[in-house]
Amino acid sequence: MSRRVINDGLGTLQIHSPYDRRLVDVIKTLPGRHWNGTERFWSVPEKNIVAVVNHLYAEGFDFCENTRRLYRERGGDLVLDTNEHKPGAPPKQVGAATDLTVSQLNEKVQGAIQRAFPNSLWLVGEISGFNKARHRSVVGFELVERDALGKESSRLKAVIFGRTLRALQDRLATAGEPFQLDDEIQVRVRGRVDLYIPWGSYQFVIEDLDPDYTLGEAARRQEELRRRLAEEGLLERNRSLPFPPLPLRVGLVTSLNSDAYHDVLRTLEESGLAFDVLVHGARVQGRQTEPSVLNALDWFRAHAAEFDVLLICRGGGSRTDLAWFDSEAIARAIATFPIPVVVGIGHERDISLLDFVGWRAKTPTAAASLLVDRILEAREVVESRLERILEHAREMLEGSSSDLEEQARQVPLVAKDLLEQRTRTLRDTARRLRLGAGRDLSSASRRVDEIASRLGPHASRLLARENERAEARRRRLLLLDPRRVVERGYAILRTETGAVLKNPAHAPSGTPLTAELKSGALRLRSEGPEKK
Repeated sequence: MSRRVINDGLGTLQIHSPYDRRLVDVIKTLPGRHWNGTERFWSVPEKNIVAVVNHLYAEGFDFCENTRRLYRERGGDLVLDTNEHKPGAPPKQVGAATDLTVSQLNEKVQGAIQRAFPNSLWLVGEISGFNKARHRSVVGFELVERDALGKESSRLKAVIFGRTLRALQDRLATAGEPFQLDDEIQVRVRGRVDLYIPWGSYQFVIEDLDPDYTLGEAARRQEELRRRLAEEGLLERNRSLPFPPLPLRVGLVTSLNSDAYHDVLRTLEESGLAFDVLVHGARVQGRQTEPSVLNALDWFRAHAAEFDVLLICRGGGSRTDLAWFDSEAIARAIATFPIPVVVGIGHERDISLLDFVGWRAKTPTAAASLLVDRILEAREVVESRLERILEHAREMLEGSSSDLEEQARQVPLVAKDLLEQRTRTLRDTARRLRLGAGRDLSSASRRVDEIASRLGPHASRLLARENERAEARRRRLLLLDPRRVVERGYAILRTETGAVLKNPAHAPSGTPLTAELKSGALRLRSEGPEKK
């Protein structure tokens, strides 16, 4: 089948050609193109005829007479002479020999690029700006190169056409989805260098992907960091800390309201134990994972005395998703943390760098279950020891019961003898007391009478003197009584609290007062102090 463009007279251009993968990618750049699967040709609205001819002329297409006429009417610059046109021949130009249109320049640049890179090549870079909408025909993004410090040093526009993208996604799904094409993923891709003529845009058209590179790079980096930490003796440092038997005060670092967040809290709550949990939110995927997690660890480090254990958790994901926890800075922070750190990241088969420096649990749920199991084990130990204590006490009681029974039988006999002996002693003591009490009472009575005779006159004199003093004080008080002043026509002013008013400043305008007179009292209201 020859390469040919036909105007069907109904407003559509039909593009016919044998299958060529590269040519298909070129046609897909045409605006408004549509594939007719029944008759197997591409169709483009004739309003886009200039773009169709300019793109396909260099690809060796022939154009029907109607197409050439319509192209000239729409202002096309190429000379479409079918007698002189040959596939691959440069187009004739209109105007001065040195004049080029923008599209002609772009075509020449495209040709130069294709001659410089005639074959596909492999390229390594980090995906950036991946189009989440994923247009059905093409996905555009950029490949980024970073230096050793992670700073961007260069970038290149890249595209994946829809069919290629679907094929790559099918391959990843068949391999168990070790990762997904997404931002910040390091990839090795095969493709060709091209220039998109309508935009003059230099780009890399991706045709294939090497999944082993992405996975191998993540594994290589993790192993390198693990070896470095082992050489410094950091792998066992946190795990050498004594794990508390009752880890009830729990710190948790995870993404708020994530599956891991809910799994941990649900497991702790369902245990029925009195856990006290404080959660510090953090990013668990992407380039912000490291600073976000380090910020949470710094906070818990400053409050370590308030916690028994720290959990850092993230739910399942692809290998590249979890690779954000292969951070040397986070691993060092956990290794030197002052309390045990339990790591529950991913699924059972997943291994992150943090699993080598912390107390590894397979999943977030397993991390919470580890704490529950520790407390249940401690409770079992306490209950077991208590049972042994009770059993020993029971044996001691049973062994001494016979001695107690024998002693109990002896108690009445011994008590009877003691009572009889004490009774005789008391009787002798009472008899001696009666004989001696008579003599002592007579002597004491005589002494009391003698003292009373001496105290009588002296006491009378003291009472008389004190009566005179009391009467003198009473007369002085009567003279000082304010009511004596009132009886002479004066009044005593008192406030609502009953206090005597001495200073006019203490009774501003409107203050209620009481005036005590000789024959009663008056209720008054102050108009304020009189101005001098």
